[in-house]
Amino acid sequence: MSTPYFHHVNGLLRQFVPISLDEMDGVKLMDRTDMKFALSFDKLGSILLLLADHYRVLTINSHRVFTYKTDYFDTPELNMFIDHHNGKLNRYKIRQRKYIESDLNFLEMKFKNNKGRVLKERIERQDNDNKAFTRFILKHTPYDPCELNLTVINHFNRFTLVDKMMRERVTIDFNLAFSNNLQNLWLNGLVIIEVKQNKEDKSSVVYEILKRNSLRPASISKYCLGVTLLNGQSKSNNFKRTILLINKLSHVELSA
Repeated sequence: MSTPYFHHVNGLLRQFVPISLDEMDGVKLMDRTDMKFALSFDKLGSILLLLADHYRVLTINSHRVFTYKTDYFDTPELNMFIDHHNGKLNRYKIRQRKYIESDLNFLEMKFKNNKGRVLKERIERQDNDNKAFTRFILKHTPYDPCELNLTVINHFNRFTLVDKMMRERVTIDFNLAFSNNLQNLWLNGLVIIEVKQNKEDKSSVVYEILKRNSLRPASISKYCLGVTLLNGQSKSNNFKRTILLINKLSHVELSA
């Protein structure tokens, strides 16, 4: 996935000091709190300028911007989507994520507990390794692996910032695209910032900068966005505010 956004972001990131994957190990945050923010791409440059003195950018083999492909799994009744829509805690998300540049695949389970914390488990797995899929689902979720279907595919670009105190990670996603077996959808001009912390700290530099730019945390799930926008029949009343925000910030393109 390479667009003018991709090259423009690479230019913006030259002002950041790099951090390696090994150095970043101290902030894996597999048990964490998350805050998400949505903004239009034209705001990103000014925000990165303010962050550059306080954060480093993940750099692997001279790459700062990476490409991701995510396959999301759900039941035929979309139970995981509905749990999220209804605001249920102790809920699950099951996905397989491919890191394109490094050619790695991880099967992942994200669990949001009743205290609002996100717990994550993952294993490396190839697409055709059904035994690994079955073992992982049975071990980490209450779902029957035989009843799970590939529901939505998501592509996007991401870069990752780490604060110089090594307390939080900030992932910034753009060039978001979704597909299922019927349609393809692009959210052009949308940026999603996710602040990942061990304990929610709204005094952090990134939060203060986003607040000064009139940005507030929003409830955004890429999986739920994909299901809602690709399937108009899905239950989505509680996502109306998010969808209105997404339509305001981006240009939505849909094709068969």
